[in-house]
Amino acid sequence: MPPLRFPSGLKAALRPLYHFAFRVQLRVRCFLNDFAQLTYNRAHKIPPAMVRFRVDESIDTAKFLNVGKGCARLIEEHLQTIGSTLGPETKILDFGCGCGRVVNWLMMQAPFAWFYGVDVDKEAIDWCVQNLKGAHFQTTSPKPPLPYPDEHFDVIYCVSVFTHLDEDMQDAWLAELKRILKPGGILIFTVHNAVAAEVLDCHEHDELRIVGFLCHHSRKLTGIVPSWHHTTWHTKSYMVARASRWFSCVEYCVVPDSAQDVVRCLT
Repeated sequence: MPPLRFPSGLKAALRPLYHFAFRVQLRVRCFLNDFAQLTYNRAHKIPPAMVRFRVDESIDTAKFLNVGKGCARLIEEHLQTIGSTLGPETKILDFGCGCGRVVNWLMMQAPFAWFYGVDVDKEAIDWCVQNLKGAHFQTTSPKPPLPYPDEHFDVIYCVSVFTHLDEDMQDAWLAELKRILKPGGILIFTVHNAVAAEVLDCHEHDELRIVGFLCHHSRKLTGIVPSWHHTTWHTKSYMVARASRWFSCVEYCVVPDSAQDVVRCLT
């Protein structure tokens, strides 16, 4: 039996209703998840379900832990590739740290390094302050500047942050992160790759190929994520050229079996 197809006008009319229903069921699922795992989450320092959802659009606890651990390992591998280590004097910033999904693992691997985390999500930052001791966390504005002096950090990493910014915000933050990196400092961030772009239709693929940048606006998560939180895709050539406006050496690194690749920038 062929799938049901709705006229485009009807689909547009029903979309707000679908988005509303999605948000309602999500809040219910998060409440039930928190209630069911109340004792476990407290014992193992797992953030509330909705806070985890705002990080990776999932409330699966195992996924939250596994992805965080994998991202931390990936960051360490890229630092080792360029001969950098997280030593006792190293200052590291997790830009867009959320509820500490990645920094928690890195802190265990390099307990004597200086870790910092910033995010616009106050609930996530409050959770980090209460549960992840030994690092410095702050809630920040969606726009620069950050509360740090020039040339302050040795390493800055951003996991799935530039995947949600429009072009103006992206450029503003690249400039700001360059400002607070020391000479010889390293910026590591992720972008959506060809695997993630498989959801796009043929017209969107053409736009991405021609322009190099594509930004999707959606009301699906209204009230759950900020209004400027979109979904964006970049081509390799675009991202390398764009980041090279601020950084002297930019490398685009394909991550096998992943929906995101790594961009590595040196000051």
